Amino acid sequence: MKKILIISALVLVSVGSYAYAAEGYVFTANDKINSSMQINTNAPSYDYLKFYDIDSEMISAKMKVFDNDKEKDFIKTLSKDDRENYKYAKKVEKLVQKGRWDEIYSKYPNYLPAYLEYYDKCISSNNYQEALNVLEKIQRIDRYNMVISADVLNYAYGMLYYNTYQYSNALRFFKIFEYTKDDGIYSSIGNCYFYLNNYQTAISYYKKIKNPTYEDLEYLFSAYLKLGNTLEANKSAQNLLKENYSYKNLMRVEATTNDETAKLSYAYKARSLASTAEEIARANVEISTLEQKKLDAKVAKLTQFVKVPKWSEIEKQIPQNVSEQEVSDKQDEFFKTANTYLSKYSGQQLTNAFKSLNDDFTTYVSQKKTEYYQEKQIQAQKELVLEQQRNNMLQQQLIEEQRLHNYLEQQNFYYMTRPYYYYRNPRFYW
Repeated sequence: MKKILIISALVLVSVGSYAYAAEGYVFTANDKINSSMQINTNAPSYDYLKFYDIDSEMISAKMKVFDNDKEKDFIKTLSKDDRENYKYAKKVEKLVQKGRWDEIYSKYPNYLPAYLEYYDKCISSNNYQEALNVLEKIQRIDRYNMVISADVLNYAYGMLYYNTYQYSNALRFFKIFEYTKDDGIYSSIGNCYFYLNNYQTAISYYKKIKNPTYEDLEYLFSAYLKLGNTLEANKSAQNLLKENYSYKNLMRVEATTNDETAKLSYAYKARSLASTAEEIARANVEISTLEQKKLDAKVAKLTQFVKVPKWSEIEKQIPQNVSEQEVSDKQDEFFKTANTYLSKYSGQQLTNAFKSLNDDFTTYVSQKKTEYYQEKQIQAQKELVLEQQRNNMLQQQLIEEQRLHNYLEQQNFYYMTRPYYYYRNPRFYW
C-alpha cells in the first residue's frame, strides 16, 4: 500500500465539484502516473497508458494533445508497435470525445483509460451513482497493476457512498482511515453517524477534530439539538455566532438559551438582520411570546384585577395585505405602549388605558380590513374588465370569421352561375 498524506478535510452535504462530498484527502505525488514510469502490461489497456496523462489521485485520464508538427515528431520516437498502439488509442479517443460510451465498452471492455475518462466525466457532472458503478469496473480491470492505489479507491468509495446517501457503506470505508487521526476523516465519520441517527457517537467524533470547520460546528450543534441537550447546543451556537454573526445563528442561540431576558435580546437582534418576510415573521413570534409573558408577569404582581391586552388576539385579525415589516412595527408599538401604561397608571386608570390600547388597535385592524376588501374589490373589477375585453376580442374574431365566410360563399355562388365556369370546368357538364 502506498504511503498517503492526509490534510484537513471538509465534508459537504452537496458538492458541485470534483471533490465529491469532501476535499482535502491528498495522496503523495508518487501516486501519479507519467509516461516515464514502468507499467506492468498484464492487460492490453496498459500498453496505451503512456499516451495519457494519468492523475491517480483524482482517478482521471486525458490523452496527450499535440499540434500537427509535434505529433509527427512524437510518432517518430515510437516503435512500430507503439505507433499502432497510438493509432488505436486515437481511435478510442475519438469515440470518447463524441460521448459514445456504449460503443466503447462493447468494443473495448477492458480499456482502462476510457473508464478513467468516463469516471472523471461522471464526477464532474455529479453523477455519483454512475461513478460508483464505473469505479467498481476500474477496480476489477486494475486489480493486478494498481495504477490507482487501494487507498485512493477506498477513499473514493467512501465519498461516493456518502454522496449517494449510503451512509453505512460510506462509514465502512471512512473507518479504514481512522488511524490517521485526520480532522477530515473524523468529520466524515461523524457525519455518517449523524445521518444514521447515532448522534451521540457522531458527537464523539466531532470532538476529536482539532481544527473544526464551520460545517463541523453546525453538525455538532444539530447533533446536540437532536439529543435535546440545549446546554451543549447553546455552547455550539455561541461558537457559530462567533464565526458568523447572522440571523440564523442568533436564532440558534435564542432557541437554546434558558435566560428569557437574553432570549428576547437575541430575538430582537436576529430580527434586525432578517432579510425576508418569513424571517421577520419567525422572529416576531418569538418576540411577541416573550414580551407577552413579561407583560403578564408584571400585571400578575398588581393587587387589583386588570385585564391584560393580548397582542395575539389583535395579530390574528390583521389581514393579508399588511406587510410583515408593518406588523413588526405595530407589534413593537403595542408592547411599548402597554409597558408605558403599566409604569404610569394603576387601578381604574390602568384598566382604562389598556382598554384604550385595545380600542386603538381594533380601529387599526378595522381600517386595514376595509383597505384589504377595497383592494380585493378593485382587483375583482380589474379582472372583470379584462375578462370583458377578452370576450369582446373573441366576439370580434367570430364576427370577422363569419364575414369572411359569407364573402367566400358569395364569390363561390357568383362563379358557379357564370357559363365560362363550366367551360373551364368541363367535368361539371351533364
